Amino acid sequence: MASVDLNDGDGRVDNIEATVAVNGTETPENTVDADADAEEEQDYGEIVHDLPPPEAKKKKKKKNRKPASKRGLGKPTGFEDFFADTPMTPSEHAEEQELYHPNITFVDRLLTAIARFERTRKLTPERRDMFYKYLGFGSVEVGPNAHQGGIGQGQDTEDMDRTQLLVAMSQASISDDKRNLGTPTSLYDVDFQGVMKAFLSRRARLLYGFELRDQVSLLTTTLERFMDYLLQHDVCPEYRDDVLATRNLCRDSTSELWDVAEATRRLPGDFNIACSTLFGGYYAENYDGTTDWEEGSRDENVFVGMKPEEAQQVIHFGVAGAADEPVYKAYAAAVNGGGMLAVDSIQEHAGFQITKIEPPTAECKELYTTTSQHFRPVGRVYAKPWTNPDQQPEDLTAAEKEALTTIKAPKDDDKKQYIFFVESILQSHLRVGMKVEATIRTLNCGIMFFDDVLNAFPTFDEYVVNELMAGWKAPRAVKGAFDYIEAEIEGEGEGEGEDEARDGGPENIDEGEI
Repeated sequence: MASVDLNDGDGRVDNIEATVAVNGTETPENTVDADADAEEEQDYGEIVHDLPPPEAKKKKKKKNRKPASKRGLGKPTGFEDFFADTPMTPSEHAEEQELYHPNITFVDRLLTAIARFERTRKLTPERRDMFYKYLGFGSVEVGPNAHQGGIGQGQDTEDMDRTQLLVAMSQASISDDKRNLGTPTSLYDVDFQGVMKAFLSRRARLLYGFELRDQVSLLTTTLERFMDYLLQHDVCPEYRDDVLATRNLCRDSTSELWDVAEATRRLPGDFNIACSTLFGGYYAENYDGTTDWEEGSRDENVFVGMKPEEAQQVIHFGVAGAADEPVYKAYAAAVNGGGMLAVDSIQEHAGFQITKIEPPTAECKELYTTTSQHFRPVGRVYAKPWTNPDQQPEDLTAAEKEALTTIKAPKDDDKKQYIFFVESILQSHLRVGMKVEATIRTLNCGIMFFDDVLNAFPTFDEYVVNELMAGWKAPRAVKGAFDYIEAEIEGEGEGEGEDEARDGGPENIDEGEI
């Protein structure tokens, strides 16, 4: 039962007390049981009422960021088209004449040019990585120099001029065994063009992939500007012709490198894929695209193989439009006469060099356009055998090696010629002189096709032994060996002498202080 006691009868509430009858006792509704209070005091401890007021949160100061023009983002980087350095003053010209004097060794002049090129050009991380990769491929060591970490952290740089400081801060260095260039005992030779050809044709594509044309342009323009710097500042006049040819190579190789990258991704083409599908080649094991294991899980642009019926039609059109008379008659006789087409010879991982490219003739194009619009017209690509100098040796037994040595090479091997049928859209990415590594098969009717394309190389491809030095590190003595102990003893002896000189050893102690 609830009762309300009103002290004032004029309608104003002075005191309200609500009670609830429980088991014959009245307990205020707005109070808490004593036992519950005791438990809360034991759980939470004594209640503190004199806490300091909470501190107001300080507002973060708004950073006044400089505009892009003051941060140097709008300044020239040195890699724009038609970029040119500002004219030099007479004092700057005299300074460069001293820095690049012919009496100074070529190695020192090159290191100075590398350091000054990095200072005068705004190298982004991508450009710097490409530049260092090229230097490393050319036997220039890239990494922190000795005592480089102490610059600006206690190391004395007051006695260094600007050029010496730039060389000390640069990450490029050349070991002492390469300073005897031009002597009879030198193991190295200076070849700007050869190293550039090998780097662009073999090493660069493995490092960067060339998925976009801008990647190719970024690489070639970076190296082209470095060659321009060597020419403009007359760093190495004894190699001027070689540097000039290298600069022109970088300038002209952008489009060809992109064509090679596209050809590597798109070859061998529909006709060669069709032949490979029907005659047990690389694409014969591919899924034919007639069965969907999981609906909607596969991208429509992903190539999953060619149907046998479609492959037969592609071969029929290609032979009718591009094959010569003997091959056409042999193929027609085998198809119409119930003969069997089979592979006569297989050359796995063989190489060929393109010697001639013939686009589809007008009759061939008319045959495709009037009969079917689903297939692309094919043309002829002539090639000759080529061997990759970097090819891995075959794993042969002793008997097989002996048999190869006894077999004499035929005299007409150099006259051997391949004739492939390639779509015209792919011929636009091919050039005379380009090399391709693939598996070549020949049918009994004379048709030649290739599949399993491994590599493609540009016309200026060149192999240098620097490829063998990729990832090589100087050997170090194993801990516990005699060489390791001798080096450790020599290091301790040098360290003791340095410590004595630094700490005021016996050589620097005044006799009066003994």
